[in-house]
Amino acid sequence: MDPILSTLPRPLLAFVEGQLSNDETSTDEELLEHFVANGLTEDQARQALTYRAQYLGNIYLDGFTPITAADDVLRFNPYSRQFEPV
Repeated sequence: MDPILSTLPRPLLAFVEGQLSNDETSTDEELLEHFVANGLTEDQARQALTYRAQYLGNIYLDGFTPITAADDVLRFNPYSRQFEPV
């Protein structure tokens, strides 16, 4: 797990991953402010933003994401319709 984000409670981490996966319109600065307003420190918010491109471009299996399981990430492959190691 990402050491900077590891202290986040599970619901807050799910919120962060949801925003990273789905918010295509906000700027990084807007998303940073949104994260801080919802309980992240500025350092945590900045660290979360480093994952933005990965989350926007891929679908990950819950619990096997770049933030939660850096060594065991499972990404959806639309051709095989399976979650596969990255």
